Amino acid sequence: MSARPRPWLMPLLALATILFFGVGGALLITEVQERSLQDVLVRGMGHRRQAVAGLGIGLLMATLAWALINTDRLHQVRVRYVDLLGPHVQRRLDRWMVSLCAGVGEELFFRGALQHWLGIPLTAVLFVAIHGYLDPRDRGLLLYGGLLTVFMLGFGWMAEVWGLYAPMAAHALFDAVLLERMAVQWLRRRDEGAGD
Repeated sequence: MSARPRPWLMPLLALATILFFGVGGALLITEVQERSLQDVLVRGMGHRRQAVAGLGIGLLMATLAWALINTDRLHQVRVRYVDLLGPHVQRRLDRWMVSLCAGVGEELFFRGALQHWLGIPLTAVLFVAIHGYLDPRDRGLLLYGGLLTVFMLGFGWMAEVWGLYAPMAAHALFDAVLLERMAVQWLRRRDEGAGD
C-alpha cells in the first residue's frame, strides 16, 4: 500500500525547512539584500489583520485544492500523495509542526527573499515546480500544479501588498488542512486493509 511509517521523518523535515528556508531567507533579506525584515513582514497591513486574512485565504485555498484533488480526474494523484505522505503524518503534532515550519520557512525564502529578485510570477512558478507539481507527463498533476501556481501568485501579491505574515498564515493552514485530510484517508485505507 505505502511506505513504512517513519516517526522521525516529519520532525526532521520541519527542522530542515525552518533552518534552511527560514533562516536562509531571513539572512538573504537582511544580509544580502540589505532590507529590513520588519519591513518585509509588515507592509500595508498590520500583523494581526494579516494573520486573520491569511488564515481565511488559506482555508479557502485548501478547500478548493481538496475539492479538485477529489475529482475522478485527479484520483490517481490523490492516492499517490496519500500513500506517500500518509504513513509519515499519522500524528497531528507532526502535521502541524511541518505545516507551521513550511509556512514560515518557505515564505521567508520564496516570497520574502527570492520574489524580491525574481518577481511574483517567476517565484510562483519556481515554487510549484520545485515541489514537483508541474510535471507535463502527468496531466492530472499538471492541472493541480496550475491551481497551486494561481494560489502562489496570490501569496506573492499578499506578500507584496500586505506583508509576509498573511502568506505565512495562509501557507501553514493550507498545508495543515491538506495533511490532515491525507492522514485521515491513509488511516481509513490502512484500517480497511487490515480487516481483509
